Amino acid sequence: MYLDVHAHQKSNETQILVGVHTKAIHPWELTLPFDRQRFDEKWEEIKASAKDLVAVGECGLDRVHEGIASIDDQIYVLLKHFELASELKLPIIIHSVRTHSDLLGILKKIKFQQPVMLHAFGGNEKEMNDYLKYDVTFTYGKRIFKNDTMLKITPLKNLMFETGDQTEFSIADIYRQGAKSLGMEVEKLEEQLYANFKRVFNQLDDVSASDFIKNLNIRKSQG
Repeated sequence: MYLDVHAHQKSNETQILVGVHTKAIHPWELTLPFDRQRFDEKWEEIKASAKDLVAVGECGLDRVHEGIASIDDQIYVLLKHFELASELKLPIIIHSVRTHSDLLGILKKIKFQQPVMLHAFGGNEKEMNDYLKYDVTFTYGKRIFKNDTMLKITPLKNLMFETGDQTEFSIADIYRQGAKSLGMEVEKLEEQLYANFKRVFNQLDDVSASDFIKNLNIRKSQG
């Protein structure tokens, strides 16, 4: 079974859809002029609608994207997401671009008790080792077709795959490339990533991943 843990496009695979199974305010949405009071009002709406989720995200920090709130304001917003994930006892999906020290500082300070998923991880080995002091999972997608260096040194128990917002490669393509890079049989990789999925998303042992998502979708349609 191929598990796509961060998908923007619906497919027939077992997947976690952004905005459907997860909810958050992405840092790119924090356009200028940013007003914390207006954000707090919008945040109350987000919290009120945060039910039947499998994770809080994608949220995070970005020092590269132009025209968005200052890093201090982004941190203010991200801390709200961490608080919500703690309250709901859900993992959090993080977008981090050139903000390793900022995010690491937050993790050191808040002592977050739920899993952290670093979406489309693009950091280096030192950054990975810093994050591995915490309950962090690294997800990879399209990038591994061009550079699989970090994938090869990622502990298997801290690994998952995603399609993200691209349509060039399916999750099956990404699994096959991942298995090739790691020198593993695809089936063995599937088994490991399924175990990772169950742990990160706190899935009950007697419910398959596909039924887990299917049941969630049914509850949402009925709600």
